[in-house]
This record gives sequence, structure tokens and C-alpha cells, in this order.
Amino acid sequence: MPYLLIAVSNILGGSTYAVTTEALKGFPEKDLVLLRMALCAALFVPFVWRGRARLAAATRGDWARLVAVGLFGYALPLALGTYGVKLSSATSASLLVGIEPVTIVLLSALFLGEALTGLKILSLVLGVAWAMFIAFQGFPSLSGVFTDRLKGDLILATHGSCWALYSVLGKSALKRVDPLDFTAVTSLIGFLGVAAWAAPGADAAAWSAVPARAWLATGYLAVAGGFLAVILWNVALKSVEASKVANFIFLQPVVGVLLGVGLQGDPLTRWSMAGGALVLGGMYASSRA
Repeated sequence: MPYLLIAVSNILGGSTYAVTTEALKGFPEKDLVLLRMALCAALFVPFVWRGRARLAAATRGDWARLVAVGLFGYALPLALGTYGVKLSSATSASLLVGIEPVTIVLLSALFLGEALTGLKILSLVLGVAWAMFIAFQGFPSLSGVFTDRLKGDLILATHGSCWALYSVLGKSALKRVDPLDFTAVTSLIGFLGVAAWAAPGADAAAWSAVPARAWLATGYLAVAGGFLAVILWNVALKSVEASKVANFIFLQPVVGVLLGVGLQGDPLTRWSMAGGALVLGGMYASSRA
């Protein structure tokens, strides 16, 4: 059952990149991140109230992890991903999120004591290779001009690495904190961090002119991508090793590329396909481990 929850969570997560592209047609990047997280946080308020007694019993260490996850494992990668999609494409975002499981494998070995086997090391190597192929559309070179697309891809690679902090930092806290309480609190903390950054420059008056399609896309990002997907992920993460959960993240590139190419008309180059092949290789190596 936990693996089914993880699979559904990643299918929802993979769909968010194409939907983000649609939402960005109506909202600036900062406004979109702010609205997405505000709507999501509002959905989680009742969960925080329901779990207030349990949360009051959490240790200082647990609260430190909750704050770190909310700010650096949730709000930061969400903002980076939004800017990266704007500069690059939903397809690149879907492929480069594959950096997340690779980083989870490494960080789980360093901080959670999970075994770093030869096959896991191979998945790390393949992960770095696919990111470089996709971002540079060939072998890495620093002699060329850093185009917006290249900048976007490098931002997306960083965003994939930051998502790994969510699982690795959260794994320890989930030993003592209820998954729904954990999800609700980290979402609210993430929203507060984004609000401090984005709210002062938000142009709420202009939101009335945003087309309904962009509003619907933002609502989907909040409910499906930020509410349901994260709840399912944390319920499963409580009983499964973080490095095993990482394998299922490879569903996101498959779903994201299909939607990016099919719905958004994103180009799929030979180098992106080569990177995608390495995604499958990394998935196989990690799952065999």
C-alpha cells in the first residue's frame, strides 16, 4: 500500500510542470508561488488545529527539522522550479527533477546511515550525466553563452537537489511526528517563508485580469500538487526507507514529458532523449540496489 501511495504522489507531482507553464501565462513567478502556497496552506490549517496537542509534544529537534523542511525542502525548491520552468520548459523540469532521487540516495547514506551500494553509486553517476546532457544539450561546456534556457535548466537541476532535503530531513522527524501533522506544519512554514519574500512586491490588483485558465491551473497546483501529493508522500515515507522512496520519483519525468510535449508542444531533442535514457538507467540501478 505505501508504494501505491508513492506512485500516485509522483504522478501528481509529474503533472505539475506542464500545469505551471499554463499558470505562468497569467501570473508572474513570485505571485504564482505566493498564491499556490497560500491556497495550499489554507487547506492544511484544519490539520494543524487537529494535531495541536501532538505538535505541542514535539521536541526542539523535531521543530528544527520541521522549519528546515518547510523553508529549504519545500518553499525553496518550489520557487526555484517555478523560475526554472519560466526560463526553460516543462519537459526540462520533468527530466531534471530526476536529480532528486539521486541526491536522496547520497544524502540518505551520509545522514541516515542507509547503505550506499555500488548500484546506488552508479545511479548517482547516471544522474549527473543526464542532468548535464539535458541542461547543456550535449557535453558540458562553459565556453558558450549562458542562454535563458541553460540558466533555467541549471536552476531546475538545483531545484531537484533541494527537493531531496524534504525526504532526508523529514525522515527523522516522521519517526515521532504524525505524517499529516508534519505535512501541514511544513506547508504553513513554507508559506510564511514565501510570504515574507513575495508578498511585499505582489500586485494583487492585477489578479482580477488573470484569465480563468491560469486560476484553474494555480488551483490544481495547490490542491493536487501541494496538498494531495504531499500527504500521500509523507504517509508512505513514514514506513519506507527514503532511498527506496526515491525510485518512484522517476515516474515524474515520464508523466511530465508526456504532458510537456503533448499539451505544451515542448521540443524533445536528441540530447533530452539521451538524458531520458539515462533516467531509466538510473532508475534501474537504484531499484536493483
